[in-house]
Amino acid sequence: MNRYARLALLLLVLTLSVGMLSTAINLLGDITRLELDEGKPGPANPLMNPGALGKSSDEVEVGGVEPRKLGPIMELRLPPKTRYLRRVPAENYTGSKWYPVAGFTSEPYEGDLIPDPTVGASATLNNQFYVNPLTVFTGYVTVAPKTQSVIFNGSLSYYPEAQSFESTEAFTEPYWVSHSIHAFSDAAYRAAEPVPTEATLDVPDRIGSRLRELALMVTEGKTSPYEKYKAIEDYLRENYEFSEDFTPPPASIDPVIWFLFNDRKGTGAHFNSALILMARSIGLPARAVIGFMIDPWAEHQYVMPQQAYLYAEANLGSIGWTIFDATPKHFDEGEVNITREATFTNITGNDPVALKGKTFNVWGTVTNINGSAVSGPQVEIILKVDKMDMNETGLIVGVGFVEEGFFNVTCDASPELAVGDYNLIAHTLENRWYLESVSDPPIRLMSETGVTISGPKRVYADKNITYKGYVVETATGEPLPDAAIRVWYLNKTIDVVSDGRGQISFPALFQEDGEATIRMRVEDTDYYVGSYTSFGVSVMLPPPSTDNLLALLFGFPQNIIIALSGAMGVGVLAARRSRRMREEDFTEPRVVLPAGRERIGYEDGVPLEYSSYEEGVVKLFNRFYVSMMRIYGDIDDTMTPREFEYILIDRLPVNAHAALEDLVTSYEIAMYSNMPISVEDFKRTNATIDLIVELMKNGS
Repeated sequence: MNRYARLALLLLVLTLSVGMLSTAINLLGDITRLELDEGKPGPANPLMNPGALGKSSDEVEVGGVEPRKLGPIMELRLPPKTRYLRRVPAENYTGSKWYPVAGFTSEPYEGDLIPDPTVGASATLNNQFYVNPLTVFTGYVTVAPKTQSVIFNGSLSYYPEAQSFESTEAFTEPYWVSHSIHAFSDAAYRAAEPVPTEATLDVPDRIGSRLRELALMVTEGKTSPYEKYKAIEDYLRENYEFSEDFTPPPASIDPVIWFLFNDRKGTGAHFNSALILMARSIGLPARAVIGFMIDPWAEHQYVMPQQAYLYAEANLGSIGWTIFDATPKHFDEGEVNITREATFTNITGNDPVALKGKTFNVWGTVTNINGSAVSGPQVEIILKVDKMDMNETGLIVGVGFVEEGFFNVTCDASPELAVGDYNLIAHTLENRWYLESVSDPPIRLMSETGVTISGPKRVYADKNITYKGYVVETATGEPLPDAAIRVWYLNKTIDVVSDGRGQISFPALFQEDGEATIRMRVEDTDYYVGSYTSFGVSVMLPPPSTDNLLALLFGFPQNIIIALSGAMGVGVLAARRSRRMREEDFTEPRVVLPAGRERIGYEDGVPLEYSSYEEGVVKLFNRFYVSMMRIYGDIDDTMTPREFEYILIDRLPVNAHAALEDLVTSYEIAMYSNMPISVEDFKRTNATIDLIVELMKNGS
């Protein structure tokens, strides 16, 4: 063979090699870059602060939604001998809300006795009671009117003008409150002169005239300021209805005006806001106080969120700050009944099973020794493992009241509780009329489960695919180990047990193309409720093998056609090269190799180029593949996509497994099948890679 023939043959081989290499590169795309977008924020999962449930807000909206009937938030021991607890006064009314004064000065409080400026009392009683917070409180501390001292484990600031105490940090530990209770004669009240300030006389201009007109009518004939306060208080109590089912005002109407002249129904915030603003409109100073309404004589009681309350007070000079309350709904007051009656508590029914993270109901009766119905006491529902163990505190899961001999309490089964068998204790608390009693039937605490399947949704026939399952407690999201699980697909049944991470894996082989379903069920146990799920799979015929494809390309007559095409291409390229070499000087090209880079991402901002969505999906996958090779040394370019998946899947968070399965399946369909790829498929693949990368960064 002469040298020209050998040269032509060499050029033909080189052309075919370069052409095949270029085709491969074009098909695979640039697989050296993957964008991890370091600027993207991680997933946010804000958690609700449990203290928000029990914390009375430092502002009150008139006509706002009543707090949810959950709790309790505080435990009180010993009779407070006042129906009102206070946190902070609010003097500024904006047209719908009351706000505390921001300019009050404070002083460090070290537990000293606070001087009492009150004079002229006909009798004085000093009292002490115990407060046990049952949730996290912040800011102002709940105390009594005319508090003299607080025994508190923490740092406090005292506001003399507000008669309020503020903690510098969140608090949950119990504390003691000491306060004074004064009695005054009617003559002393009538002689009292209010002490005004600018804030305690302020009324919004747009409602002042209507309030003044009504207040003057109500107080006509009254001579002393105290009598005028009482006249407004009595007028509101007698002429308006306490109801939580009030009609909210239109946006353009003040809620106090709407309450007084239109709806005539409302809650404590309506009644006492009307009292304060009507008094101010005729020159009588008053302010709102944010606190709670309680039973003054109960030896032991719980304070619920819905007992948050707004009442009124006025500074009557030497008498001091005096409480006024126009709301017709109150706890009854009276002397303590020293000869309390014995009670008998009986749980007559309860939900036999409580599910973690959900509510359950307990109902029963409370009677006296004669079998007569009891009304008034609180009932607390407690869960205990061993009712005879005096050292076990038990968990309070609900509190209610006895009405006409019956109670029905909705309880919360905390997700933190362990499943198991408990004693359900109904404890009727003593009050000024009745003694305590208990009832204690058993109850089982169970947990619901959730099961999911992870794996490719599109597979090839006669290919072994590994699927995974995950079992969790739905109340906590924690994995459930040692759970018995049954799997069905086609005509096969598999029984497996979850491992310590709540996971299982099983192989699946689908022999024919079409649609199939994998079903999985967690079996019921004594303490866990079973669950069920299903997973649809599309089975496709596999693509032709590489050997068959090569045989097809290089068999007769395709090999002759390829060779002739290559020769013609070589001739054209050689002619162009010869002409260019004659026209210009020859310069030897230099190849500059880039320095190694650790960064993973689209280098230099080079965009992804593709001529079809199938090609785009393939290039996206290969960029991701190469980036994982850079991170993990045991991943190399000899692996199949499924081998790559099985190596990588144990390095990813659990919630990224399904996304990886979907990514590999999308690549296989785009690379080997005849199924068309749409723009939505391409976008989903891109989003899937973003999701996997984001979960890898955040580790969750």
